[in-house]
Amino acid sequence: MDVNEAELEKAATKIQATFKGYKVRKDVKKDDEKPEEAASAAPVEEEIDIDLNDPQVEKAATKIQATFRGYKTRKVIKDE
Repeated sequence: MDVNEAELEKAATKIQATFKGYKVRKDVKKDDEKPEEAASAAPVEEEIDIDLNDPQVEKAATKIQATFRGYKTRKVIKDE
Protein backbone atom coordinates (compact mmCIF):
# COMPACT_ATOMS: atom_id res chain seq x y z
CA MET A 1 0.00 0.00 0.00
CA ASP A 2 1.48 3.33 -1.11
CA VAL A 3 1.06 5.83 1.72
CA ASN A 4 0.96 9.42 0.59
CA GLU A 5 2.40 11.56 3.40
CA ALA A 6 0.13 14.52 2.62
CA GLU A 7 -3.00 12.34 2.65
CA LEU A 8 -1.91 10.68 5.88
CA GLU A 9 -1.26 14.03 7.55
CA LYS A 10 -4.59 15.42 6.34
CA ALA A 11 -6.43 12.35 7.64
CA ALA A 12 -4.70 12.53 11.02
CA THR A 13 -5.51 16.23 11.34
CA LYS A 14 -9.13 15.60 10.48
CA ILE A 15 -9.47 12.86 13.09
CA GLN A 16 -7.63 14.87 15.76
CA ALA A 17 -9.79 17.95 15.16
CA THR A 18 -12.92 15.84 15.43
CA PHE A 19 -11.80 14.30 18.70
CA LYS A 20 -10.78 17.66 20.17
CA GLY A 21 -14.18 19.10 19.30
CA TYR A 22 -15.92 16.10 20.84
CA LYS A 23 -13.86 16.38 24.02
CA VAL A 24 -14.53 20.10 24.41
CA ARG A 25 -18.28 19.61 23.92
CA LYS A 26 -18.25 16.77 26.45
CA ASP A 27 -16.35 18.85 29.01
CA VAL A 28 -18.70 21.79 28.58
CA LYS A 29 -21.73 19.58 29.04
CA LYS A 30 -20.17 17.91 32.08
CA ASP A 31 -19.41 21.20 33.81
CA ASP A 32 -22.88 22.59 33.03
CA GLU A 33 -21.27 25.81 31.81
CA LYS A 34 -22.67 28.07 29.18
CA PRO A 35 -20.76 27.72 25.86
CA GLU A 36 -19.64 31.38 26.09
CA GLU A 37 -18.00 30.81 29.49
CA ALA A 38 -16.22 27.67 28.35
CA ALA A 39 -14.98 29.36 25.19
CA SER A 40 -13.55 32.30 27.12
CA ALA A 41 -11.75 30.01 29.59
CA ALA A 42 -10.12 27.82 26.94
CA PRO A 43 -7.83 28.91 24.12
CA VAL A 44 -9.70 29.48 20.89
CA GLU A 45 -9.18 26.68 18.37
CA GLU A 46 -10.77 26.21 15.01
CA GLU A 47 -13.37 23.48 15.35
CA ILE A 48 -14.05 21.24 12.41
CA ASP A 49 -17.31 19.33 12.55
CA ILE A 50 -16.70 15.92 11.00
CA ASP A 51 -19.17 13.10 10.60
CA LEU A 52 -17.45 10.07 12.12
CA ASN A 53 -19.63 7.80 9.99
CA ASP A 54 -18.39 9.42 6.77
CA PRO A 55 -16.72 6.77 4.57
CA GLN A 56 -13.79 9.12 3.84
CA VAL A 57 -13.10 9.57 7.55
CA GLU A 58 -13.30 5.82 8.10
CA LYS A 59 -10.91 5.28 5.18
CA ALA A 60 -8.50 7.86 6.61
CA ALA A 61 -8.59 6.24 10.05
CA THR A 62 -8.01 2.81 8.52
CA LYS A 63 -5.03 4.13 6.55
CA ILE A 64 -3.49 5.64 9.69
CA GLN A 65 -4.07 2.45 11.69
CA ALA A 66 -2.61 0.25 8.95
CA THR A 67 0.44 2.47 8.64
CA PHE A 68 1.03 2.39 12.39
CA ARG A 69 0.57 -1.38 12.58
CA GLY A 70 3.07 -1.81 9.76
CA TYR A 71 5.54 0.47 11.53
CA LYS A 72 5.08 -1.41 14.79
CA THR A 73 5.54 -4.80 13.11
CA ARG A 74 8.68 -3.65 11.28
CA LYS A 75 10.10 -2.33 14.56
CA VAL A 76 9.46 -5.66 16.34
CA ILE A 77 11.09 -7.61 13.50
CA LYS A 78 14.07 -5.23 13.48
CA ASP A 79 14.53 -5.60 17.25
CA GLU A 80 14.56 -9.43 17.10
